Amino acid sequence: LAKRQPGSAFKPFVYTVAINTALQEGAKEILTPSTRLLDEPTTFWFDDKPSEPGNFGDKYNGEVTLRQAMAKSLNVPTVKLAEMVGYDRVVDLAKQAGMNYDIKATPAIALGAYEVTPIEVAGAYTIFSNNGMWVKPHWISTVRASNNSVLYTHKPDTRQVLDPRVVFIMTSMLEEVTRTGTAAGIRSRGIAAPVAGKTGSSKDGWFSG
Repeated sequence: LAKRQPGSAFKPFVYTVAINTALQEGAKEILTPSTRLLDEPTTFWFDDKPSEPGNFGDKYNGEVTLRQAMAKSLNVPTVKLAEMVGYDRVVDLAKQAGMNYDIKATPAIALGAYEVTPIEVAGAYTIFSNNGMWVKPHWISTVRASNNSVLYTHKPDTRQVLDPRVVFIMTSMLEEVTRTGTAAGIRSRGIAAPVAGKTGSSKDGWFSG
């Protein structure tokens, strides 16, 4: 329940807004997993203030696809993408996915700089595992009396956030993270089942999936 920076575990929400441009009325550009962005040192300006995010290890890759950028958790292309789709749209999706209202529409949002709780992140990721439907996390499903009669049954708090077609593409991109990206190490630890998720590093180490 503590508020923590999710770091790159937040990035899928930036990419989801990008993929959703295919269904967005009046979108200036339709973005796909194959859309290419330039990964190079870049200065972003917001409120007349410069921001110069760097990649891990100060390594840059030139032209990369959205799929590659998310799998490798590249910072510069992700901020570029958030700027393209609009920081406000990323905030809107985060709120629809149950995250708190302290998240601001700035370049820092793309890198998971605003604090959320692990429970909020777990709830937010349900939009990827439930065909676009957000399900509020809960702890108690049923309470029974000593005679086995049901005293309480939890009624899920849900809402449809994404089109299932967007979720299908995002799940594929999240699977890439565990195949060739920052979470590929799980395969050497004996995990062979399909896994879709994202790593994150801030003051904490995250894996959400």
